Amino acid sequence: MPHYLTLTLTVTLLCLALSACSQSDDDGQGRSGSTTQLYRLTGTVAIGRPGAWAEVCIETDCSRANQEGVYRLLSERQRSALMQATIENADQSVTELTGLYRHEPEQTVALVNINPTTDALLDSWSQYQLGQTLDVCTTNAGCRNDLISRFTPDRQQAAQQQLQTWLAPEWQTARNPFSDPYIADPDLDWLDDLHDHVQLEATPSGLNALDNEGDILDTLSYATLFDENAALIAIGDDALTAAFEIPPAVPASNNPITIDYQAIPSSPFTAPVDWQVDVSGTRSNFQGALSFQHTLVGPTGRVTIGSGALFAASLADPGPYTWVVVATDSEGNQATDGLALQASASDVISQPSFGAEGSCGTSPLTANASNICISTVDGGSLGACEASDSGSTQTQYSPAPCSPVSQQGGVFLGTCTSLLNQVRVYHYDNPQRNTGETQTEQRTRLRNQCVNDLGRDWSAEPPE
Repeated sequence: MPHYLTLTLTVTLLCLALSACSQSDDDGQGRSGSTTQLYRLTGTVAIGRPGAWAEVCIETDCSRANQEGVYRLLSERQRSALMQATIENADQSVTELTGLYRHEPEQTVALVNINPTTDALLDSWSQYQLGQTLDVCTTNAGCRNDLISRFTPDRQQAAQQQLQTWLAPEWQTARNPFSDPYIADPDLDWLDDLHDHVQLEATPSGLNALDNEGDILDTLSYATLFDENAALIAIGDDALTAAFEIPPAVPASNNPITIDYQAIPSSPFTAPVDWQVDVSGTRSNFQGALSFQHTLVGPTGRVTIGSGALFAASLADPGPYTWVVVATDSEGNQATDGLALQASASDVISQPSFGAEGSCGTSPLTANASNICISTVDGGSLGACEASDSGSTQTQYSPAPCSPVSQQGGVFLGTCTSLLNQVRVYHYDNPQRNTGETQTEQRTRLRNQCVNDLGRDWSAEPPE
């Protein structure tokens, strides 16, 4: 079993599935009587590398991804919609990708990825069913609506199944590129590695797979792509092996703008805090004044924008913030840079009590490398958990506390605790998913992910 899912198991379930346990959003506009329902969208923008500082939009609401391509967006949602991501490359060109948000009124937190596979499948369906390229279809409301309504979950699932067969063995496991956990790192995520070496191109007659030199490896007809019962022949090990030997092209940087910024205070810090950043040191090779556009994304996905060389904001909530600036010179050249900030809580509870009612259990059939059980602080802000389905990470409400010994036949491995988020994730061995690791190796890996990647507290001792 690939280890990328274990890493994202902790990351995603701390920042996503657990958020689904909340009864209301941070602004009190959740289920407690308000007529306005806000939805938190999150996910990864990737193209064989992170879509660092990418602009992510759903209809008229936009946000910015961080340096790892992970975005957060808070939006009023009433329907499914396409999501657009614009990634700025080093040579000032842009890569535009499209994803799909499927609206579920009772699921106020959704994981929506945007990557070359999501873009290629939507483009393929648009050309197959609507006779329009995705670029043309997205400019017409009627075409967009037809695309969304006719690209059903069943058709999407069929295409994913066919891609798994067509691109085997490099398409390694059953995977939903739209809503399964994703890491924009080819060393950690096999799908990101695949995107680095095989380019999917939708044409009027079918879906092409190309290598990094532009040579076509194979073409898959749309009738076969969207029919899980249609037989197809895999591209083959030899062709894919050769494709993986061609390194991806890296755009050369020729940007005349050099962004220089000074942030006060620097991260991490304790919220609430008045924060500011000065970009007046930014320069361009061309004469003339520079203009600046600032975007600050808060822990909930709420966006604040500003302009000018000095940008200031009051950061009230603990959690991750993303600040992105776009600098434009007198010749119209643009450069983008950003900063990831981490605000700690000033009132973290000293002796939290986890468990009792409100824990979230994960079925062993949908868990990945390890079983997990998630507990919140009793009486904490997360409240009682509700079921959340985000592809491979499905949570289920459990009236019982997480077991400190075993779950679903799996031996207890350890806990990853975040007092900041008032949550604790219990990890267990999953006897239904053989990782090929010993329990000691699993504990070591999970500890490193918890402490080094997430900055949380790890314990291999059963909680008292």
